[in-house]
Amino acid sequence: MRRTIGFGLAVFVLVAAGAYIVTLQITGQASPPPEVVIASTIAPLNSVSDIPVPPLPFDDNPDPTACGVPMIWSGNGQAWLSGYYEGELVQPIVYLYDSHLRDRVTGMAATGTEVKIMLYQQNPTLNYYMVQIPNGEGGKVEGWVPAPFVSLEPVEVETTQSGA
Repeated sequence: MRRTIGFGLAVFVLVAAGAYIVTLQITGQASPPPEVVIASTIAPLNSVSDIPVPPLPFDDNPDPTACGVPMIWSGNGQAWLSGYYEGELVQPIVYLYDSHLRDRVTGMAATGTEVKIMLYQQNPTLNYYMVQIPNGEGGKVEGWVPAPFVSLEPVEVETTQSGA
């Protein structure tokens, strides 16, 4: 039993150290947990508690311990947030989260906002991208976004016209 607990603790420490090292490789410095910031033209938040973590319109990963290790994105990084799922706009505002566990919202931006992919995490059910919005209100905004809400092609947002 002690050997199993010790092994589990060692794995946890290695994963945590790996995430720290990836942060150092990407930014050249360790970064504190991200503050909640909003990109685009959405009004600033008063506190983290202002945004509850919304449910997803698709299945999430049932076992977080089976999820993959984040990898540095090898593409050019250019992408767009997309609140479309199965052809329908289900999330006009796309939320960025603290991790693939989605414990808290770290920021949000409108569908169609251009982002830069920094990391990719392949998981059993739902993959995640760690994206950065370099010109967000209040500075750089970054967080994890479920893969269906990230598009490698520009996203055209449908607008509705009122009147006759």
